[in-house]
Amino acid sequence: MTELLIIKAKESYYRFSDDGYLPCEMDKSSVFPLEQVEKAKEMCTALHLDGIADASLIKLTIIEEPYPGK
Repeated sequence: MTELLIIKAKESYYRFSDDGYLPCEMDKSSVFPLEQVEKAKEMCTALHLDGIADASLIKLTIIEEPYPGK
């Protein structure tokens, strides 16, 4: 099992880069391992300061299992 953090506001997730951030789909969003929770909180705070008040940290839990299809 893997646990990761992402940042979401309403229906958008966020991708962060050196140039700032952009809303995106989940598969393009920035992910943070739990060990980087402080960095993720800083990114979330940056969104709040820019007026995206509903941005929040979301924990993703990934479980690997065999695919039953052929």
